[in-house]
Amino acid sequence: MNIFLKKSLVCLTGLIVPFISFAETIYVSKTEINQVTVFTNGAIIQRSATVSIPAGYSELKFENLPASIDLASISVTATGDFIILNVAHQLDYLGPDRKTGEMVALEDSLEKLQAIFDGNSNQIAALQEEQNVLLANKNVGGTNTGVKLEDLKSISTYVSNRILEIRNRMGAINSKNTGLKKQIDRINQQLAQLNATRNEPFSTIRVSVSANAKTSGNFKVSYFVGNVSWTPQYDIRVKSADSPVELLYKAMVTQNTGEDWNQVKVRLSTGNPAAGSDKPTLNPWYLNFQPQVMIKSEQRKNDDRKFKESMLAMPSGAVELQVEAGAIYQWVTASEGQLSTEYDIALPYTITSSNNPIAIEIKKDILPAKYSYFAVPKIEREAFLVASITGWQDFDFRQGPANIYFENTFVGGTSLDPNTLNDTLVISLGRDQRIIVKREKLKESAGNQFIGSNRTRNYTYETSLKNNRKESVTILVEEQIPVSQDKEIEVKAIDFSGGELNAETGKITWKLEIAPGQQVKKKLSFSVKHPKDRPVMGL
Repeated sequence: MNIFLKKSLVCLTGLIVPFISFAETIYVSKTEINQVTVFTNGAIIQRSATVSIPAGYSELKFENLPASIDLASISVTATGDFIILNVAHQLDYLGPDRKTGEMVALEDSLEKLQAIFDGNSNQIAALQEEQNVLLANKNVGGTNTGVKLEDLKSISTYVSNRILEIRNRMGAINSKNTGLKKQIDRINQQLAQLNATRNEPFSTIRVSVSANAKTSGNFKVSYFVGNVSWTPQYDIRVKSADSPVELLYKAMVTQNTGEDWNQVKVRLSTGNPAAGSDKPTLNPWYLNFQPQVMIKSEQRKNDDRKFKESMLAMPSGAVELQVEAGAIYQWVTASEGQLSTEYDIALPYTITSSNNPIAIEIKKDILPAKYSYFAVPKIEREAFLVASITGWQDFDFRQGPANIYFENTFVGGTSLDPNTLNDTLVISLGRDQRIIVKREKLKESAGNQFIGSNRTRNYTYETSLKNNRKESVTILVEEQIPVSQDKEIEVKAIDFSGGELNAETGKITWKLEIAPGQQVKKKLSFSVKHPKDRPVMGL
């Protein structure tokens, strides 16, 4: 049976209490993690254990669980011929040894190294004792006048040679012990760091049960824990300018629960239980006068500094993770619910408790793309190859950083946000030095005109593009004229070489087809009329 009877506790309280004080305590120090459901913030851990239960009342203590368990999320179910009476939680600072596999391995290595070190030290002590005996009897000729000269020479030679052997041997052993001491010190430092975490409190879930006879039960314990998260990351790969785009969706999983997850089944969810489920309440919006507060320049400097530091703290760069054969995403099953999407990973994963993220591939799609060039000569005197990707709406991705690879080379990063993207996703693949872009300002004879109280200023720019590639290219070139925000400032487009003008933004666009070796020139002319006694900002 599968039961969790809180109501039974209420109606049987008077009967249970006299027996609970004599209940047998069963410590369950090891439970197996069956599955971990990782949300964008937090995770649900599902564990299991088979426990022998004696007849009568007993209390099971499931120990060595993370300290950050959300108490309201604890669920205990079981199958067996017994009744669950109560479930409680406590934090423990003392309990069974909680050594990790790394700690056990380090302690084993330390024990072996220490044994070698002690053996060497014993050899040194024995050699030292032998040397002391030889030195104490070096005057054998003085105390034994009956010793023959030949025997004295032989004894003297033996003592000298043996002392030399002893000292050489002691030197070699000391050298070995110096190296061993360094290794022992490093292991002790690592163990001290691990033991600091080991001494932190841990959770114990206490389960009171009642059985008519000795039996066994299969328990399942689940709970929500913090210090776990996953964030999306993408790889956008383009093999060449005539191939489709490979879009790889990855989850960067981080957990710092205090315990390692060794070969566990992982499920990723786009949900976030930590955000709560209560609907928002709209309170009255009150207005009132607020006195002006002068902000000191030093405070402004601090605010600017904090903003710059936050920008510098943003992650950058890319991690090359090449998985060609047997890619992980082939073992992922996606299921869409009403409020979230879940990804079941068929292969087990080991995720250690640390701040180092583990990359889990979720999905890979091949998307159609059109390639062209883009140039803004006013800002950059270079042409950029761009891929216009369609069909990305069916990819079901979330906002996150993306690493871009073109021709197997990392070319930069970008950010994908489905809330701001248009029907076409445009990705820049880098600069092409074989397309020459130039822009220069031309001098006009009628550069300035004064008519009455007004002044008219004329501007002319020429942009030239040359294609040094072996094939024709399509390039989109953007220029601009200023936009007036005052009725006394009049801007007039005179000539923009057949480009398309957006009057609201002042942007001018040329879409050009340039043959190999061909050079194309485009001219932009405009005038600005304004009162001559009022200077215009922005020109």
